[in-house]
Amino acid sequence: MLSDKTPSRTQLWLGLTRPRTLLSGLSSVLVAIFYAASIGAINPLRTALLLIVAVSAQIGSNIANDLIDFKKGADTDERTGPLRPLSKGLLTEGEVRRALYISLAVLLASGIALVALSSWWLLLVGVAVALGIFAYSGGPYPLSYHGLGDVAVLVFFGWVPVVTSFFILRGTIADPVVWHLATAIGLASVNILIVNNYRDVDEDRKAGKRTLIVRMGRDFAPRFYLTCGLLSMGLLYPIYSFWGMLLMLPYVIAFSMTHRQLQEAEGSALNKTLGATARNVFFLALLIGAMLLLKEVAIPIN
Repeated sequence: MLSDKTPSRTQLWLGLTRPRTLLSGLSSVLVAIFYAASIGAINPLRTALLLIVAVSAQIGSNIANDLIDFKKGADTDERTGPLRPLSKGLLTEGEVRRALYISLAVLLASGIALVALSSWWLLLVGVAVALGIFAYSGGPYPLSYHGLGDVAVLVFFGWVPVVTSFFILRGTIADPVVWHLATAIGLASVNILIVNNYRDVDEDRKAGKRTLIVRMGRDFAPRFYLTCGLLSMGLLYPIYSFWGMLLMLPYVIAFSMTHRQLQEAEGSALNKTLGATARNVFFLALLIGAMLLLKEVAIPIN
């Protein structure tokens, strides 16, 4: 029988997939769906497949990152982040590899279906995403180990999913607004990584993981977090309206609270900030949808 402190199998698998980060992966696609729908009717099958791709890609990325960090010894007993079942010996390497293969199979199947429904050149995007999943922590020049993880998040959680999803739904990438939205949600997602790297800075330094926070110092993290947050809000100006800006006030308050938490919290207490930041990204995606609707309706002030 499991003790009170022993995680259940469900908790172990949830710990492996990191469900809080799934909000970030979904948020990027939702932004594209909201904007595409604000222009006209969208295909429901393509929309459903996009959501499946987003979730499976995020899960695959999380599992691959854990597996690679485990092999490199970057996850140790000193780690203060959420449960990593593999590094704790609670799941075997074989089990984790099988989970990775399943997530990649789902990603491949749904991705091929989207390619068949839209354009075969999207295969190149799929290859880039697959390479990005492994290049983040693995390969001859792992991005997260050389201070490029933040750029990778902007690319693979902002530009690639939003612009590609919009192309699948609307057939173009030339709309400048979609690039504004992609950059905005990408920068908001970077803040998730900032909290993660801020929490793990000492362990990353020992493991030779030269994240941007390791390179620049702990004091850099709150300033970087604030900068990304403010830029993400500012980039939404093409869809702002009077009522839309009022709608943003709760988000501004929520963002300010997580920024304060980042400045005050230490160690495992930052796990709460990490979850709140992921929530903020999802909240921002929903607000973008609401602002697009308000802009379309154009409710008069008087």
